[in-house]
Amino acid sequence: MADSEAAGAYSEGAPFDETGFILISDYPDHFAAKWPERLAMIDDRRSWTYAQLDEDCNRFAAFLTRRGVGHGDRFAWKGKNSGLFIVATIAAARCGVVMVPVNWRNTAPETRFVLEDSGAKLIIADREFEAVVADANVNDAPCIIVDDDGPEGLPELVSACEPAPRDEIDPHADWLQLYTSGTTGKPKGVMTSQYAMAFMRHVERFLSGFAGWRDDEILLSPLPVFHIGGLSWVQTALCRGSTVYMTANTTPAGLLDMCLEHGVTRTFMVPTLVRALIEEMDKRSVRVETLKSIHYGAAAMDPQLLERSVDRLGCLFLQYYGMTEIGGTATVLEPEDHDTSRPQLLRSVGRPLPGIRIAIHDPETGKRLPVDVPGEIWIASPSLFRTYWNRPEATEAAMEGEWYKSGDGGRIDADGYLFLTDRIKDMVVSGGENVYPAEVEAVLRDHPAVQDCAVFGLPHPKWGEGVTAALELRPDASTTPDEVIAFARKSLAAYKVPRRIEIGVTLPRTASGKVQRGKIRQHFLDADEAS
Repeated sequence: MADSEAAGAYSEGAPFDETGFILISDYPDHFAAKWPERLAMIDDRRSWTYAQLDEDCNRFAAFLTRRGVGHGDRFAWKGKNSGLFIVATIAAARCGVVMVPVNWRNTAPETRFVLEDSGAKLIIADREFEAVVADANVNDAPCIIVDDDGPEGLPELVSACEPAPRDEIDPHADWLQLYTSGTTGKPKGVMTSQYAMAFMRHVERFLSGFAGWRDDEILLSPLPVFHIGGLSWVQTALCRGSTVYMTANTTPAGLLDMCLEHGVTRTFMVPTLVRALIEEMDKRSVRVETLKSIHYGAAAMDPQLLERSVDRLGCLFLQYYGMTEIGGTATVLEPEDHDTSRPQLLRSVGRPLPGIRIAIHDPETGKRLPVDVPGEIWIASPSLFRTYWNRPEATEAAMEGEWYKSGDGGRIDADGYLFLTDRIKDMVVSGGENVYPAEVEAVLRDHPAVQDCAVFGLPHPKWGEGVTAALELRPDASTTPDEVIAFARKSLAAYKVPRRIEIGVTLPRTASGKVQRGKIRQHFLDADEAS
């Protein structure tokens, strides 16, 4: 689609300026040359200066070679936030290896699918997930334990390697294979290049919300790094030569302790964590005086929470909207738009980043829609994913020329702000985690009492959306919500298990027999509003 067709519901960021562009693989050595002794990363076990980070990335590249993981091969990682995870991502970028992060919440069947689909030749895991990996590892790939300090644990095996020389690597080649669920219930491996994520880190420099950043900022990273959002936030620190504190402790008390102890200046959270942090501050009657900005995504910030946050924290706010397929962020709601006197803007997810274009199209005809008319969000960006691993049909279906058809519903107003509406693909976002109904429905249908079901999201005061299931039972069968939840927990990660289950529902269907999720969801919305 030509730029001359940029009419109707269309918005684009400022022109892309590549001045000063740095690849992710070059972050450590670039800043090691300037500030070798500056702290780069600190996790719950150890820390790295920029000089140490650069050296350990090259040691990890040598470790991969020693373990038989070569150019184009894949290795999987199932573990909570750690600095070694980041070392591994940079090492992979430096030696042309593809890293496959695995959601540590995934059950054995979910983990097995990722390991088999990716063909990972090596698995790295935290000790607490060793049993799950053993159950899932049907191909008997070697497994190395992250938090084993013995001679066969990851830290010792990496430190025993001599740093590998740097290779010439294509920055547009496959680098990360990030799995995201699909409407068919089968996760898809999104093939992302290091250029895509480096592009994101570069264009952030031109946003007003980053104008006051110094190179000695101290960032707190509590979100899981197997997600594009958590990983991006760590890179946001490393691309500036700043310091990032990574933690797997997301309790309000733990987060507040870290902010106070380390003088945290910036953090990325979901709104539920922001609310919890404020409540912990109120409980202790303290305030994080050093905090300059909170960056958030996955859900909007309601005006009441924003007003309370500004009063208690006194910092700036930025909201992000994006997805794995575009390397992270598509739009940002800047600090100046977080204005409680203009609450309509707080329902927006902002405007496109530099170099990114968004448009609204009719999901059936593909036609560009007018301003303020809801439709499907299409995105064009230099950071688009390369392909879905081994799924050419899915890749083709998701693209229209240079445009990625996101499956999300939205509208663009006359000022270029994007507002999300109902999701075309029925995805539920619960506590910052993406849940696709088809995946949950496939598990629930295996219950002996369930004839059919519909899974959807309903508003939840804490999680944004709560996973909800309406069950149509088999003739003469019976069950209880607790029994169904216990059944689902055997196959699904905790965040995918329905929080609310309605039993004995007659599901609405189309003439072809397809369950109408939207109609059943609206029925419950109306019922909840009336009660």
